[in-house]
Amino acid sequence: MHVLFLHRAFPSQFGHLAAELSGRYGWRCSFLAEEMGTCPPPSGEMLGKVDLHRLPPAAGPVGGVTHWMRAQEVAFDLCRRQAAYLRGRPDLRPDLVVGHCGLGPVLFLDGVVDCPLVSYCEYYHAPAFGDLTYRVDLPPVELASTYPRCINATTLLGLVASDSGYSATEAQRRSFPERFRPRLEVHFDGIDTALYRPRPREAMQLLGRSIPRDAEVITFVSRGLESIRGFDLFLELARVLMRERPDLIAVVAGSEWSYYAWDRLHTGSPSFKDWATSRAPVDPSRFVFLGQLEPEVIARILARSDLHVYPTVPFVPSWSLFDAMSCGAVVLGSDVGAVADLVEPGRTGLLAPLFDLDAQLDLARRVLDDPAAFAPIGRAARDRIEAGYSMDVCIPRLRDYFGRIAGEAEGLGRRPDPASRSPGGPGPDQ
Repeated sequence: MHVLFLHRAFPSQFGHLAAELSGRYGWRCSFLAEEMGTCPPPSGEMLGKVDLHRLPPAAGPVGGVTHWMRAQEVAFDLCRRQAAYLRGRPDLRPDLVVGHCGLGPVLFLDGVVDCPLVSYCEYYHAPAFGDLTYRVDLPPVELASTYPRCINATTLLGLVASDSGYSATEAQRRSFPERFRPRLEVHFDGIDTALYRPRPREAMQLLGRSIPRDAEVITFVSRGLESIRGFDLFLELARVLMRERPDLIAVVAGSEWSYYAWDRLHTGSPSFKDWATSRAPVDPSRFVFLGQLEPEVIARILARSDLHVYPTVPFVPSWSLFDAMSCGAVVLGSDVGAVADLVEPGRTGLLAPLFDLDAQLDLARRVLDDPAAFAPIGRAARDRIEAGYSMDVCIPRLRDYFGRIAGEAEGLGRRPDPASRSPGGPGPDQ
């Protein structure tokens, strides 16, 4: 079985999946990307198992916030260049193509590859008061009312051009309009529970900073320190707790870049971190800012955490949420759909409304005052990840799904015509 993964960056959502399919089942897994990602960074083992191909860079600048009128243009240009690359590589003739349909990579592959196309349907943006527009406490920007529609248009074009689509969680599938859900299956890509595991409590050295074994540690981990993941709300919570608890240390991991929201347009600051910390300066002796880190370091930090805070808006659930639970950390998350699907209050974690600081503080104090009483929550969180979200559970399911889609096309003797499939037609039970 030869699977070709398409994305703007490697490894993104597909790198570890490709490596697992190659290592576990001997599949040939190719990956076509434009750039190398840093969150997570590719490991040497991953690079050794995946047949990586790099697109030449785009002719124009691609950094920063793309204006809403150019969102599809940028996606279509990526599709055009991927198709051109594959035309020139007759040795890349996969049995299945898997692409991130939010970037549109499967759109121009008719006549280029003769195999089924699968779209990873990560998310459908709400038109108002959700994901990108949920932070109504921040100044509005011109992009807010129009950009989500443009992203969704590319996503739906990719789904219609595909033979099958899948989302990682039920909450992500649920974000799509009801008429498209029958075409979407749910397949999570798996957490490395051998890496993200509970560990004995220990002293740590982080960027030259010593974290004593008996220090109280709260953690915040995100791809970017941005508004959509509530970085400023975490700072507010941490500052209040620090006034009450002299031994409390906040460990923060994440880039200063805003990947999803328009934080520089909201604030006018170079980074959301700069803006958030300038509003109420932080004590550098109490906050440890680590930037983006290797997964091995993140795993140690999460296992050491006394309380992991995840104040996200309604959006795609972060890997860090699953990783923290897998490490046995007690998670305090915002009471939004994607988090509430995973975190059962009082059993596998704790939930509080995103903008209710008093409720968050009450829960945080209770955990830090009596960690032994909340230790069973961390153990139950670990059990939940092992039972439903570990690689050993998820990778075989994805293998079966990909094999089924490829096998259905093989049984027909040709690739199914996606135009013959109605977006609202019969689909798998969920």
